[in-house]
Amino acid sequence: MASSSSSSGNPDSSGTRHLDENLLALTQTLERGRDTDHYDPTQDKEVRRKLRQEYRQLIQNTEEHRKEYSNVKDHGLEDTLSQANLLFTSVKNTQEGALDSKLLVLSAEITTQRARNLRLDNQHFNVDEFVSKVKTFCVQDRSSRGDWDWAKLGRHAAKYHAGCKSIDFLLGPLSVEKKVRKQVRQARLTKNKEDLVQPSKLKEDDVQQQTNETSANVNDIYRILDAQGPTNYFKFITNPESFSQTVENMFYVSFLIRNSVAEIDDASGQPILSTRAHPSMEELVGGLNKKQIIMSLSIPLWKDIIETYGIQAPIIPTREKQATMAAGKWY
Repeated sequence: MASSSSSSGNPDSSGTRHLDENLLALTQTLERGRDTDHYDPTQDKEVRRKLRQEYRQLIQNTEEHRKEYSNVKDHGLEDTLSQANLLFTSVKNTQEGALDSKLLVLSAEITTQRARNLRLDNQHFNVDEFVSKVKTFCVQDRSSRGDWDWAKLGRHAAKYHAGCKSIDFLLGPLSVEKKVRKQVRQARLTKNKEDLVQPSKLKEDDVQQQTNETSANVNDIYRILDAQGPTNYFKFITNPESFSQTVENMFYVSFLIRNSVAEIDDASGQPILSTRAHPSMEELVGGLNKKQIIMSLSIPLWKDIIETYGIQAPIIPTREKQATMAAGKWY
């Protein structure tokens, strides 16, 4: 405790505090960038289990009552969709989203069957009632058996069948000249034999095997990390000279962690990257305990990392661009 209090006035300690503050701000920026409204891997397992159970119950109930739901007058399908919409407000993972999609597809199939069962004459047409109303309209004297006034009915119906008058074509006095189609003969295209190009034949020496650049870079980064020892993750992957190579370094390091030859320890408050021994056969059989995260990196965030950690030179050397291979070679 005495040594820590005596070093409080040291410029190195103030620099450490400044570094911690910048790291905290960087962590908060990453947390704010996560959209937990639609995807939340940390959602409570009990809530997810209950969601899956209710979705499976809805799917089973819909399949059992599929015939009843196909009836237009039945409202069971509408009630099912209302329950599904209520459940979907709590869906934040792909497994529950797949069950919601399955229920939606099943509902679409039932709705299609409903449409096929619809009849255009669902509103019953009473012929006797129609004839009675026409008679009342056409017969002048209802007390006698007079003739029907069909002209009156025609005039009334004509109002609903009025069409646009067509244009009369002027034919006869104008002379019509028939156009004669001219036939144009095209000259036959002759190919010049000197312009023909024969396909080149490839020899075994022309086919070059492309080296696996990804595997080579992953192995190189592993050797650099093993020689460097435990290092801050951001300091190790960040290349202040190239944003694209920083993203590539993140990609290559993820392979090392996936293969369990590297690990990240954040017990100290900062992500420390280091190599680890290859997993034994017992660990592989028993299953390795892994935590998976998704990181996004933008150019402003990359610049903030360089400024926060004061990175001047990359730990992983800048890789040269791959040279373009000679023409006529396979690559």
